[in-house]
Amino acid sequence: MTLLAIPVQYVLAALVLLAAGCDIRSRNIPNWLTLGGVIAGLALHPYLAGWAGLKFSAGGLGLAALMFLPLFVLRWLGGGDVKLMAAVGALSGAGNLFIIFIMDAILGGAVALIAVLFKKRGARTLRNIGRMITALFRGKAPYEETQELEAGSETSMGMPRAVTIALATLLVLWATPKS
Repeated sequence: MTLLAIPVQYVLAALVLLAAGCDIRSRNIPNWLTLGGVIAGLALHPYLAGWAGLKFSAGGLGLAALMFLPLFVLRWLGGGDVKLMAAVGALSGAGNLFIIFIMDAILGGAVALIAVLFKKRGARTLRNIGRMITALFRGKAPYEETQELEAGSETSMGMPRAVTIALATLLVLWATPKS
């Protein structure tokens, strides 16, 4: 984990907390928030560390694009979630973003499992996993099989992803060595 400058930590924490609040309230993450996060990352890091800071920020933004755009194309993630991760990447850098991604995958998987069990959708979820694998082997996007497999559709179970992204980000900020 790379230690981030204190101003960057504050901006990153504020970004993910605001995004989580918006996602819970309206199931939408505003573009002004995510674009503001990307701009803040691309401006703060060079201001604090020169060209190395720009490289650091651009690396996080680039990794976010490589990791999350394919998930958006498959409609497994909504656009707001992808843009939020781009902003997180621009602020946190590539190494921290990868750790945040792993933490978010674990937290998101746990929340999804609890939701599946709570809503008694175990069989339906297993069936959908089979549909996803089958569609991918046939070279098709899974959402083409059934609308339920598209993030944000009326029939998908859905969850406010910004909440687990925020929790993962805050855990990484907390766990980062301070010296």
